Amino acid sequence: MATRDSLALTDDQRALRDSLRGFLAGQLPSAALRAMIGADPGYRPGLHARLASEFGLAGLTVPEEFGGRGLSQADAGVVHAELGHALYPGPFLPSALAAGVLLAATGDAAASGPMTADGAAAAKRWLPLLADGSVTGTVAAAARDGRWTSDPGVRAHLTPHGWRLYGSCWYVVGAHVAGIAVVSARAGSVPAMFAVEAGAPGFRVTAQRSLDLTRRVSMTTFDATPAVLLVQDGQAVAALERAERDFLLATAAEAAGGISWCLDTAVLYAKDREQSGRPTGSFRAVAHACVEMLESFQEAEAAARYAAVAAAAGDAEATTAARVAALRAGQAYRTVTEAATHLFGGVGSSWEQDTQLYYRRAWTAERLSGGPQAHRAALGDPRLVPEFPGRDRGNLAPGRAFLRCGKRAHEPAAGYRRRDGRQPPDGRRRRTTTATRRREPPRGADWREGGADRRRPAARLTRGLRRPAERAAGGERRPAAHGLVAAWVRFF
Repeated sequence: MATRDSLALTDDQRALRDSLRGFLAGQLPSAALRAMIGADPGYRPGLHARLASEFGLAGLTVPEEFGGRGLSQADAGVVHAELGHALYPGPFLPSALAAGVLLAATGDAAASGPMTADGAAAAKRWLPLLADGSVTGTVAAAARDGRWTSDPGVRAHLTPHGWRLYGSCWYVVGAHVAGIAVVSARAGSVPAMFAVEAGAPGFRVTAQRSLDLTRRVSMTTFDATPAVLLVQDGQAVAALERAERDFLLATAAEAAGGISWCLDTAVLYAKDREQSGRPTGSFRAVAHACVEMLESFQEAEAAARYAAVAAAAGDAEATTAARVAALRAGQAYRTVTEAATHLFGGVGSSWEQDTQLYYRRAWTAERLSGGPQAHRAALGDPRLVPEFPGRDRGNLAPGRAFLRCGKRAHEPAAGYRRRDGRQPPDGRRRRTTTATRRREPPRGADWREGGADRRRPAARLTRGLRRPAERAAGGERRPAAHGLVAAWVRFF
């Protein structure tokens, strides 16, 4: 069956979605969520255990032979969307990623060598524990800039007493409660994946400050930490790429679920709130905003669903589809949370409203794997990758590169030229200063006559990511939404 023919949810997936949403709505109201994020460990272990036992969320994609449910990524995407809809703070996602890497160590090819036989035994020991939820896991593979790599800054050395790890990994989700951490490291010049137990000598977890209050991230430090080799060389690279793909699929599905919550909440607020004796939803500006939120939700949901189905079917484009879904869903999530905050007026960003919690999750989740610029670079479109003259993007924290894209600051260096663009008569050249490079052109009628190079930075960075309907309309407001807006206004 083709991927596009299986995008619709099955009856089992709809039943799983409805039952999980109803359970979370009763067990995780706003007051309970705020109580969780204000105390340790950041979630309620009793609720986490119920979700693991009654719904099997801890072992969704773990094969049945290890005690899991053996579901596909398409089924897991339905679950992650509901977890994102409820903003669930538990560590189901990092445990699933760790289980995926451990599964790679149980294959015949992985366990054939003398260096990985211990890894296969360790994987078979930990997988049943992860599947029943009695132990949580995580993956430590992010470098300082947030990108997942086989060389995040951890070195492995083989000693007479076994493998020892040295170095650090950043932005590790759920590391503060993980019983086992799967670490990406370099054994000499060979990429490898190792398993480290919590409490091992030299293993230290340090909390990192994060905008998201519902998902805690940490920095893990290794100092002569004992570790077990799981896979190495090409198998390690493949296992890490699959873990990153599954992480992108999950965050895209969570973004679609969060957008769904923002849309439902904003629409109800627009219907109930009145201004000048009329519901605010009857105003055309509010109607346009709600319809655009609906459009963003449909686009994010479709992208996440297509990528999950492609991964479940084993399509060759599954990795690319996952990055596209994470990029589109992440941008849509951030835009929708900002729009929802505006629709709530002055109270949208206050602590009493839950919209600010979704806004925090949207900004943080989009950058956990390197940010939009990492996805654009991996997709191979250099026009969409901002350049920073004289600055190494690898030394920037996640999101800082994107946030530092000021006026002309992200463009390639213009070289040596005069302000008027002409060369001096004596052949000498003067280096362009930062102030000159950031000089704004006159805001006259010829503002757009310079072509693509004279557009604003935000418009140039997002060029090529516009929707087909928007491209066909030349960048103007999409005519397809006008009918929905008119229907919305007539509804009130």
